[in-house]
Amino acid sequence: MVKPSEQIHILQIIRTAEPEDLDEVIDILAECTAWLSSKGIVQWPGRFSSAQLLPSLEAGDLYVVEDETFLAATVTLQWSDSMFWGDRKNAAFVHRMGVRRSHAGLGRDILNWASTEASGRGRQYLCIDCLSTNHRLRRYYEDHGFSMVGEMSGPIDHAHTVAHGSWTAILYEKAILPV
Repeated sequence: MVKPSEQIHILQIIRTAEPEDLDEVIDILAECTAWLSSKGIVQWPGRFSSAQLLPSLEAGDLYVVEDETFLAATVTLQWSDSMFWGDRKNAAFVHRMGVRRSHAGLGRDILNWASTEASGRGRQYLCIDCLSTNHRLRRYYEDHGFSMVGEMSGPIDHAHTVAHGSWTAILYEKAILPV
């Protein structure tokens, strides 16, 4: 019998999200938020609104991972992120990576895909952030080759601030190889 940590995930399709995917993307993120909450971890608002995700959808930065009949995961891959990273042109930025519990372990494959996408666009780094208090996620990123490069206070108008009050983010980056 294969243990969950030994499962091999083959990404059948990662594609740009369509407007009709938005409700399912919100459900995936809500499932992740509920699971994190059950572990005593606060990372995201209880439920993202369509309005919060629409700019990423319209920019073509919101992606979904299909598993035959349903969406297994979602991720936002941005080519700029002035709020957290300033005016960096040498990096791509991962946000809101959410994986259904039924597909635990898929995150590694999504990060590898994001690295390949970024490298294919000439970017030298893949950047990601998380709450300073989310020690489990911080360890996950570090175990996947990301290094802490900074810390910042959460902007007052950010969705997390509205939901949970003041916060601090840890900024991580990983050097990626050119394609």
